[in-house]
Amino acid sequence: MRYAVNSQEMKIYDRNTSEIFGVESCVLMERASLKVVENIERWIASRNIERKVRALVIAGVGNNGGDGACIARLLKQKGIIVSICIIGDFTKCTDLLLGQLKILEKYGVAPDTFSNIRDNKSPAEWDIIVDAMFGIGLSRPVTGDFAEAVRYINDCKEERKSDILVTSVDMPSGINADNGKLCEVAVKADMTITFNQVKLGHILYPGCEYTGRLIVEDAGITEDSFLSKEPHAFFYDEDIKALLPERILDANKGTNGKVLIIAGSKDVSGACILAANACLKAGAGMVKIFTASENAEVIKALMPEAMLVTYQDFEAFNEKLKLCFDWASTVVLGPGIGTAQSGFELVKQTLEEYTGNLVVDADALTLVSRDHELRNLLSNYARSGRKLVLTPHLGEFARLFDRDIRDCKEHILEYPTELARNLHCTVICKDARTVIADSKEKKIYINMSGNDGMATAGSGDVLAGIIGAFMAFGKTSFEIACLSVYLHGLAGDKAASEKGKHSMVATDIIQGMEEILSKI
Repeated sequence: MRYAVNSQEMKIYDRNTSEIFGVESCVLMERASLKVVENIERWIASRNIERKVRALVIAGVGNNGGDGACIARLLKQKGIIVSICIIGDFTKCTDLLLGQLKILEKYGVAPDTFSNIRDNKSPAEWDIIVDAMFGIGLSRPVTGDFAEAVRYINDCKEERKSDILVTSVDMPSGINADNGKLCEVAVKADMTITFNQVKLGHILYPGCEYTGRLIVEDAGITEDSFLSKEPHAFFYDEDIKALLPERILDANKGTNGKVLIIAGSKDVSGACILAANACLKAGAGMVKIFTASENAEVIKALMPEAMLVTYQDFEAFNEKLKLCFDWASTVVLGPGIGTAQSGFELVKQTLEEYTGNLVVDADALTLVSRDHELRNLLSNYARSGRKLVLTPHLGEFARLFDRDIRDCKEHILEYPTELARNLHCTVICKDARTVIADSKEKKIYINMSGNDGMATAGSGDVLAGIIGAFMAFGKTSFEIACLSVYLHGLAGDKAASEKGKHSMVATDIIQGMEEILSKI
């Protein structure tokens, strides 16, 4: 597990390191700058450049600019020809920056003006550009000379391609560290070197597209500086084997979970097959599919391992479904059931009569968002301690939350927690970066696995099946949701590596999961 912090959290940890633990800010700045220079040196060594290397440092007037001045001095000491320009109101330079500039001048490097750099220095002049204008403190639009400097850096990169290294210090200038939003214009970095903790802006879109290769270095701000106030967001990047619980050696098919998949309709067969197949392949001991009778033959042909209960169109299926409820330890409800009357009755009876763990997906979520009675039933479902996981994509989430999609995307770090608390459950808000929140948790999970090739029909059905299987774990619904989404993304990455993002389909994700789990 790794944390992703916002700018305020990082500033507090920085301040705690200095004020509580006594590590001076200038020491932290020196350590951070040394790490930047080490990474630049690695790039230079990889290029086998025989002539003198030339670097430009573009610095702001804050402490990020202080990092830039310190980096300029360290590069100079390594034999690199260095130029530096300061952008912004010089009267607002921080004390740390002024101190670094005094030291730098003693080494024979005086600040130039950006106008002179822009008007008289071509992209061919530089091998390295260090972007140290804003760091993590930016939230306003980038304008004036700052915007010109961003464009100059990007123009240099556009012209020189791989012959120039653009390195951003902490954050690419122009990206909001709290949410990854573009502040009008932003530096397109080759690599961004940040310190001790990943920032939210590094991993959220579109910020992650400007970050380049993200390198997290130790500048001395350790987790001790949390002072028991841990960051709000986290993600996984470790081997899934370290996260999944070991299977019980003397387990049987019943103890590994009996999952009822209520899915499919007379017009849709694929959803129930994908969800059930993923559920079995993810480790469920037994799977039973409850679906329209039109799907019976294809399920029997493709999934001999699954049990099957079907209903006819307009049939009163209450007793059949009740018997299935008595059997199941977990229900996955919704993939492909449709939004007509039969779908409504399936959702209503499940929320009224089932007493086990529940995953609500797809059409079931749409029905809940449309009907006040169903919403009340869902809101009351988890109050008795049952596990309840909702899996809306952003459009479904917006309907459940009764907000515009754009507004929900804008507040994807906050709204899932609100919905989870309103409905007393775990919410998986699926987007380019899926966010998971829970009514009982202070933290949110941001998923970093997966790729855009997973935006394909049936991918969500696969995830619902995985969650259904993992409900047998002795973990909270929040933990189960995080593990399921992470594995689902890893499986998608495996599928993309073998099939390509353009060609991969949902069954390839299941195959990718099989390959991952086969090594555990």
